[in-house]
Amino acid sequence: MFTFILETLKDQGRGIHAYRSAAKSLFEKAAESPDNAAAFYILATSADTFVDRHERMPMSAHELEQTFDAFQADIMALQSAHDSDDAQAILATLNRIANARAVADV
Repeated sequence: MFTFILETLKDQGRGIHAYRSAAKSLFEKAAESPDNAAAFYILATSADTFVDRHERMPMSAHELEQTFDAFQADIMALQSAHDSDDAQAILATLNRIANARAVADV
């Protein structure tokens, strides 16, 4: 359900343009899928924030790799929670990701 976005990022080189494209796709998915809107929206805002922060500033390959790894971990956690079909696991995963993003933005 969520892993398609990893292919988008990999196919487009995992840079600013890839994250911009991912954000656009994820915002569209959030609008189209009310039952999974929160997950798609959190991932979309994460990708969008990446673009906003790094659009005009160069990043090292190491920083880019760390960002991708963290984003991939979030996607895989959401995928796993949704695959379990356990509403509490899904909510806990959404809250953990949202909290981590909020802490990073403070």
